[in-house]
Order: sequence, then C-alpha cells, then structure tokens
Amino acid sequence: MRPPRALWVPFELGRPFGTPNAPDFQEEVLRSALAMLAEPTGPVICDFGQEAPSISAEEDAGPWVCALPAPPMAEARNEAEALEMRLLVEIAQLRPWYEESVRTKGRTALGVSGRDAEAVPEMAATLAAIASGQTDPALAVASLGPPMSLRFIADDLKAFYFEAAAAQPASRPPTTAELNRWLFGQTALGEVLYSARDVLLGSSDADATLPGRFLVPTLYAKKPAPA
Repeated sequence: MRPPRALWVPFELGRPFGTPNAPDFQEEVLRSALAMLAEPTGPVICDFGQEAPSISAEEDAGPWVCALPAPPMAEARNEAEALEMRLLVEIAQLRPWYEESVRTKGRTALGVSGRDAEAVPEMAATLAAIASGQTDPALAVASLGPPMSLRFIADDLKAFYFEAAAAQPASRPPTTAELNRWLFGQTALGEVLYSARDVLLGSSDADATLPGRFLVPTLYAKKPAPA
C-alpha cells in the first residue's frame, strides 16, 4: 500500500490508540503520528515504543468468564458425531444472547459469508464435517464457491460467539483478548477450528489450504491454557 506515513503500534487489534478512557496516552499516540508529517519524504514507518497502560478498573473486577453448562446429550455413534452435537448444543445455548446483542445494539458483524444467523447451525455442521474428516476438504471447499468462502463462514461463527458472549451479564465487558482465549480455549467451536485448520493445511489441494491459514489467528496458533 506504501502509505506516506504510518505509525506501528503494539496494541490490541481494534484499539489503534491503546487503552480506552486514557485520553493522555491516546493524545501521545496521536501526537507521535502527527509528528511524522515533518518527515520530508515517504513512505515512512515508525514504531511507537510504548505498551498501552493496563485497565486497573477491569483488573480489579476480576477475570471475565462465560460459563456454558454442559447439558445431557444423546449418545453419539462416534467421536465426530459427538463433537458436532456439542457444537450445535453450544450454539443453541448462545443464540438467545446473540439475539439480545442484536436487539440492544441494532447491528451484527455476522453476514460476511452472505448467510444470516438462521444458517449458523448449517455453517457449523459444514466446518465440523471437515474437522472430523467426514468430508473431503477439497470437495467441501469447492462446494462453497470461492475458496475463501470457508474462511468467511468461520468469521461468521466467531462473530456469533463473540457477540453472544459479550451480551451476557457480567461485572464488566470482556476484552478482545478474553473473548479469544475463551473461544479458542474453552468452546467446541474452538476445537473445531483447530481441527479444521489442521485438516485443510494438510490437504494437497491449494484451494483447501488457503482458507486453512485464516481459521485461527497466529496469536492462538496453539490452544491457550484454561484460565
């Protein structure tokens, strides 16, 4: 892209100015960016050498948790079916909270795949079938259209989970890092995403490996330890 000026900041994704409600720190970030206008030529990329300050009020409130009780389920015929059943039950438990999020905010990030919230169980089943080896990854990816369609399905499932979890009553809103640790470390969807990633990356079909690179963020390449 070769932007004429760019300030590289070591902050959480989605927080380009660092910690919320920290105007002095945010002003320092902004002044650092504006100072780059003095450079006579570009492109110029500078590092902002400070980490964002911690949010003491959030730390004092204790860790954020999203507990999903495990309801009794019918006996599965195999491990693949058991994982899909767990995933679909999880989605059913989260749906009321997702709908509450949409009701209160009036918007949702779900929809990049071209599907709506009603298609979430179908999207989850597609991903679970790949993760469990019940379907050929190359054929599954090809059946969805462009290879990145599977990546968009995964993004929609993540949006469903994140918005549902954030809508639940808590002493404070969860941070992005907490939501990611919960999803990738404590949910059936996290298990499916890791397994599907490994299956896709192990495929000999280039179209199948492409979406596999995007199912799990690099920061969570390894499953996080339980909180």
